[in-house]
Amino acid sequence: MRTAAAWLLTVLFLSATLTGCERQANTEAPLLILDTDIASDADDVGAVAVLHHVAKQGKVKILAMMVSSGNPWSVPCLQAVNAWFGRPEIPLGKAHAGAVQDESRYARSIAEEFGGNDAKASDAIQLYRRVLAAQADQRVTIVSIGYLTNLAQLLQSKSDAVSPLNGEELVRQKAARLICMGGAYPSGQEWNFHRDAAAAAYVTQHWPGPVIFAGFELGKDIMTGAALRTLPEKNPLRRSYELHNRLAGRPSWDQIAVYYAAVTVDGRPNELWTKIYGRNAVSEDGSNHWLNERNGSHAYLVQRGTNADIAKNVEQLMLTAQP
Repeated sequence: MRTAAAWLLTVLFLSATLTGCERQANTEAPLLILDTDIASDADDVGAVAVLHHVAKQGKVKILAMMVSSGNPWSVPCLQAVNAWFGRPEIPLGKAHAGAVQDESRYARSIAEEFGGNDAKASDAIQLYRRVLAAQADQRVTIVSIGYLTNLAQLLQSKSDAVSPLNGEELVRQKAARLICMGGAYPSGQEWNFHRDAAAAAYVTQHWPGPVIFAGFELGKDIMTGAALRTLPEKNPLRRSYELHNRLAGRPSWDQIAVYYAAVTVDGRPNELWTKIYGRNAVSEDGSNHWLNERNGSHAYLVQRGTNADIAKNVEQLMLTAQP
């Protein structure tokens, strides 16, 4: 079993290696779209910070970010955070009317304090179709850390001027994998699935490629956020956690999904998680149960590293993600 110090050395070594390789990696960096319900919990902001960090290292290239929450301040909040991290140009997609309405302790304040707006946001499904259609086949990783509302509507979308393919055909052709923070394994009921159960059921049944699920149990004991008090007060990451729960530790559900996407871009196994293959079945109430099937296209993650070690890795990425 590795010690916490050993894990931290591993992270620092990887960071140095990635920085040195940034120039050659940027042209072939795996392509990623993030879909977030940024509003209901501060871990979405933490996950965005982690994503900016690994993008800065050349591990991924961010194509777009979609918002699945119907809170009117979610998109302005995300735009403000992206601008803070030096990427105001990232295209943002806004959920259709009728999306899940979230309360938020931080979204409006972050937007107002850091100058966020949704003036350039597009319809999420139209943006998905434009971005996917423009990519080479089987290159895009989609990471969902919120409701599956946008993804269900993407799969149900029709051919248009952007692409003659319908949504399911477009995803099959362009997406390499979906990494989804949702569900509980091997069975249970979790927030992201429960809040839009119809979308969760549709996506899990119809997604035409590999899906890797990071469940509720995976991040609930990985506590991060308290160390953000060492950052300057005028910082949207720190402020989000401060407003949400006064900089106490929060479970790291969303950061785990983004972190997993980053450390497995080359397809090789890692020391932190292993996968159980099969098929995920979602009921009408959003609860899910796992079906053990040979050659299943679904997998859920099982933790191998310790909570303390993974928490240190994630929090270090959040702390060092500053512009």
